[in-house]
Amino acid sequence: MKMAQELFVAENVSDLETIVYALKRNIPMPRLYCVIFIYEKNRYELISSWQLCRGRFHPKEGVIVGVANGKRMAYGLMAFIIEEAVKEQKDLLNPSTWIEGIMDDISV
Repeated sequence: MKMAQELFVAENVSDLETIVYALKRNIPMPRLYCVIFIYEKNRYELISSWQLCRGRFHPKEGVIVGVANGKRMAYGLMAFIIEEAVKEQKDLLNPSTWIEGIMDDISV
């Protein structure tokens, strides 16, 4: 799975380096949820790192744009992403525009 250069990180995430390390190596982390942009469906989804590392998504299918500990915090993070899109007057009908560079500024 690809990962955005700059991740949205929930306030309850304490060790981002460990999380990035684990996600890049397909190591599931307890209670960790990811906000993922799915290219083909042009939408965001919340998925646990356990499901992500178990192969629910094909690695080329999307990009991780945010991480949070716990489902409630992941929903809060997604709400924050939407609020930022509204503040910046992005096209709310086109989720690929909500985050700058999501379609081209990604790393493996």
